[in-house]
Amino acid sequence: MAGDSRRDGLHESLPEAVKTQLASLGCPLDATTHIQALSRGLSNQNYHLSNAGKQLVLRVNSQASSQISARDHEVANWRLAQRQGIAPELIYVAPDNRFYLSRFINTEEDWSRLMTANPAHPLQDEAVTRPDAEVLLLELLRGLSRLPVPENPISVSEQWRRYFHRLDCIAEGCRTPASYGDQWQQRWLELKAHRARVDAVLAELDACELAPQYSHRDLNPHNLLMSQGRLWCIDYEYACSSHPLVDLASVLATHRLSTEQRHKLILGYLEGHPKLNHKAQAAIPAALALYWYFAACWALLMASRGGTEAGESAPDTSLPHSVSDYLQCFDDFMVLIA
Repeated sequence: MAGDSRRDGLHESLPEAVKTQLASLGCPLDATTHIQALSRGLSNQNYHLSNAGKQLVLRVNSQASSQISARDHEVANWRLAQRQGIAPELIYVAPDNRFYLSRFINTEEDWSRLMTANPAHPLQDEAVTRPDAEVLLLELLRGLSRLPVPENPISVSEQWRRYFHRLDCIAEGCRTPASYGDQWQQRWLELKAHRARVDAVLAELDACELAPQYSHRDLNPHNLLMSQGRLWCIDYEYACSSHPLVDLASVLATHRLSTEQRHKLILGYLEGHPKLNHKAQAAIPAALALYWYFAACWALLMASRGGTEAGESAPDTSLPHSVSDYLQCFDDFMVLIA
């Protein structure tokens, strides 16, 4: 029954051009194709479609996520990674960039079991969830760092400015969900109170950067697939040219690694890195803190779109989670910055 309801929902929501593409690729939206929701995404909706050996992933991009990521750049950066064998093949992009079709990658193990949330100064941990995880992650990080520099440069300072400006406009215009307005505004004030610390973090990161590089910017375990003895990346909506510590920070912030594994990963990544200077290792806690600051900004932006706003008749139903879920994410992220 769940598959039937998903099929009916996709029949109603997908343009004819997308349905035609699915049929031509061997996964028509009929009873012969098995449809399974891939529910880990916090912004977009993903579906695994399989039919007689044909396996595809259909992604439906949320309107809220599209407002904070340039889809044309996402597609271009996905294809940069695809050409180097780091990303699954992107087969089709709808003209409005709302729908993508890509090859499904059969995984050898569930990498998401390494998911955790680490503060800038994590406690000592001797437990090893996955032996040699740091080796695989280092190989991936080095592969990403060697990709051509994307055509959409976004420094960490510019990213913070964009987030802050957008959130400030939402707050000033009272364009927050009517039923959650006070809760949203309270959290915005909490984030604004951290401006001085964010400025200090940004200054520390600027001091160790020699040049920007290809940056995925969200290498949490849900965005990594273990297949053919190595790691693959998915979800390139935030990829850009940015600070060389950004991707290392996202791995350290979200992966359950032992203290020894973390040290090996850090030293292996920094050794001979051509775009970082001797101040980089000391700046890693700042990079982790900034990762969670950006995550908190993202959570507020998603929450602002999840309910009915002033002047709008309905919330953004393309979001997979509720306003309260995104506000809880904000609270969780801010705890990690303390």
